[in-house]
Amino acid sequence: MAVNTEDFKQLVKSSLAKHSGQKGLEFAKNEKDLQVEEICTGNLNNVYRIISKSKPALSVVVKHAPPYIKCLGPAYPLSTGRGSIEFKAYQMFHKISPGSVPEPIFYDEDNSVLCMEDLRKYVDYRKHLLAGNVDVKLAETLARHLALVHSATHVSKIGDDGIEELNERFSNSSLVSLTKQYVFTRPFSKGNPTNRCTAKVTPHLSAIYDDTDILQTAKVLKNLFQSKKECLIHGDLHTGSLMVTEQDMRITDAEFAFVGPAAFDLGLLFANYIFCYYHHLSKTEDAGRATAFKVLDCCNAVSLIYQETITSFSGDNKDDYIKNLLSEAAGFAGCELIRRIVGAWHVEDTEDYPEVEPEILGAGVRLLKGYKRIHDVGTMLVIGLMLA
Repeated sequence: MAVNTEDFKQLVKSSLAKHSGQKGLEFAKNEKDLQVEEICTGNLNNVYRIISKSKPALSVVVKHAPPYIKCLGPAYPLSTGRGSIEFKAYQMFHKISPGSVPEPIFYDEDNSVLCMEDLRKYVDYRKHLLAGNVDVKLAETLARHLALVHSATHVSKIGDDGIEELNERFSNSSLVSLTKQYVFTRPFSKGNPTNRCTAKVTPHLSAIYDDTDILQTAKVLKNLFQSKKECLIHGDLHTGSLMVTEQDMRITDAEFAFVGPAAFDLGLLFANYIFCYYHHLSKTEDAGRATAFKVLDCCNAVSLIYQETITSFSGDNKDDYIKNLLSEAAGFAGCELIRRIVGAWHVEDTEDYPEVEPEILGAGVRLLKGYKRIHDVGTMLVIGLMLA
């Protein structure tokens, strides 16, 4: 079934006009004055910038959630409730750590349309890093935002009743199920039709599918992902779900948010820095290697600032809590590394450098095998990347 994008554009214009009574949206009253530009080729949603033709400085960004996975089409249904989850997550992140996300403006439940601040001067963090713009201060900003949100919503702070209420508010079964399938299940299922890998990787697949320890560890981490109700997490925190300027960092694409293990956010972030590390390491010039090691500095900075900022933790001893947190993060990072090499959705970092993919696969395997004895980022990088 063909999808008419013009219908979607008209839908978001009408939705914006309906809410034009809100402060700052007065420019949207006249639908004929609205220009709609598609600005994202995301996997799940339609994303548009809506600009006033008469006053081009006025604009917002809207996300429309079709009732299916956008990149796969109507044959793959998906709940439109993800827009509501993202809006509520932005509201909570913004309240706890102002400036951590684009400011949420409204959510139109009837049309599954989310409206937010237009980060027009910001760029995709993954592309920023791949271009060699590696700034530890941006990583530190991200770590502070993340630790503040995790702390404010942590079960040790809000109690069992509070976490149960938060869990109900962020009930996100469809996207949690999507993560369960595409991060923890299908990549570890030999012959699954959604999996794909390059010819460079094929000879190394036995490292996953012939190793019962790896397959069992993936199941253990999947269970941890599903069962640990610790705090509100972003749920899909990779470098492509962040927007930056030279001085600022914003967290976006929060439709996967739910109450889960804090380590999952950290693990995905560490894994995506590792992808970027291999991207730059594969370049022949010395500058590439220098940039690669700056990327690892970001991993260390995230860990340090997160530990300094986190104020809520389970148990009596913060040091023990952090050790376990980083152990779980190393395991989740291993799953993310493997699934982006052999699973359905890959990353831009390796597109032009398929020769590094077997090394990344090996890093993921080593992290899964060793995560229980990893209690700090330094050890994670030594074991995962085999650093001397």
